[in-house]
Amino acid sequence: MPSPAGLQERRIRGLARNLPLLSAFRALQMALLPVAIVPLFWRDELDFGMVEIFGLQALFGFFTACLEFPAGYLADRIGYRRALAIGTFSSIIGWLVLGSANGFAMAAWGELFLAVSLSLSSGTDSALLYESCVEIGREEDFGRWFGRSRSIGAFSEGTAALLAGILYSLWPPLPFFLQALLWLFNAGIVFSLTEPRRHPSATQPVLKQMRGLIRFAAVESPRLRASILTVVLIGLSTFIPVWMLAIYAEGAGVPVTWIGPIWAAANYAVAIGLWAGDGSGRRLGEMGTLLLCTLLIGGGLLGMGLNHATWGFIFYFAICLGRGLNAPILNHLQQRLIPSADRASLLSINSLLFRGSFFMIGPLLGLGIDRFGEHPVLLAAAALATPLCLAAILHLASQLRDPEATAGKTPSSA
Repeated sequence: MPSPAGLQERRIRGLARNLPLLSAFRALQMALLPVAIVPLFWRDELDFGMVEIFGLQALFGFFTACLEFPAGYLADRIGYRRALAIGTFSSIIGWLVLGSANGFAMAAWGELFLAVSLSLSSGTDSALLYESCVEIGREEDFGRWFGRSRSIGAFSEGTAALLAGILYSLWPPLPFFLQALLWLFNAGIVFSLTEPRRHPSATQPVLKQMRGLIRFAAVESPRLRASILTVVLIGLSTFIPVWMLAIYAEGAGVPVTWIGPIWAAANYAVAIGLWAGDGSGRRLGEMGTLLLCTLLIGGGLLGMGLNHATWGFIFYFAICLGRGLNAPILNHLQQRLIPSADRASLLSINSLLFRGSFFMIGPLLGLGIDRFGEHPVLLAAAALATPLCLAAILHLASQLRDPEATAGKTPSSA
């Protein structure tokens, strides 16, 4: 029978193995083979109009926003591996349903299963990564591994975009069924993970505990509140041009056949930023790198708005680089501010607020583009996003310097 020391050594090896396993999980998760052709599939195979297509995207956003916080709370209570396992099998079902859909209702069910999967993995994978780093005594390595896993995921998403059209031409449902197969491999990865030890949460009624978590993030921890505000504002600023890129490039005279490679190159730019984010934070400082991100994002939006030439979309790559650079820094900063017992719950608030905000401003962006065109909307985004992001970063820096801005009591005792 193995000795306690032997069991502990085996456990440490398992936790250390979590770091590359979670990178592999992210790579398969982000190899989104159907995402580039979903509108074509719905239009050509299911005879959907733009109302149905945008309606399904709105439903997915609504489902995800509603599920984000409850899913994070569930992950903290049942364990990260179990939450990821449920999310993995939900994703398999979702992609199979979407590939087999014969109408709007069935497609909506597929989007619901995918929303369940995304909400269960959002925040949970990074919480598992952080707790693993802490338990093996390598907390300082979290930013590097977080950036590495997200970078691999972005490279995977870009490459999948290059393959999507080829697979779709062979058989329209093929990308969906291959995506489900990739998630079967992810199931194997999830069952190979080692669950880290965490501090148990206080036993309280569920609704009371959820209210305590929200109060902690919104009131009791000004540093966490400032970091969430920064995450959401930078995220919205980089996401606004994502769904405009194809229209923008086409309007500038870029051939439609280039859209897939441009999408892939943009994801590669995000990947480079993610890979370099932790190192940049060490060299320039966390706030220095975040300010650089804001300049890249604001300059990219301004350049896209002012440029009407064929190569105007190049400015989008600056936005993508800024999108990647900030993520390892902000996520690592937040992890240090969050109690272990409620890590996934509190991390999920980022995505909840981001998706809820975009759900509200998305229709306004669409209305603005329809009425004024994409260039004025991009200029307005640059004029709003740049000062707001700068203000959020400066506010975050002041909170981190302020000795009175303590993390407050743990949410479980609220």
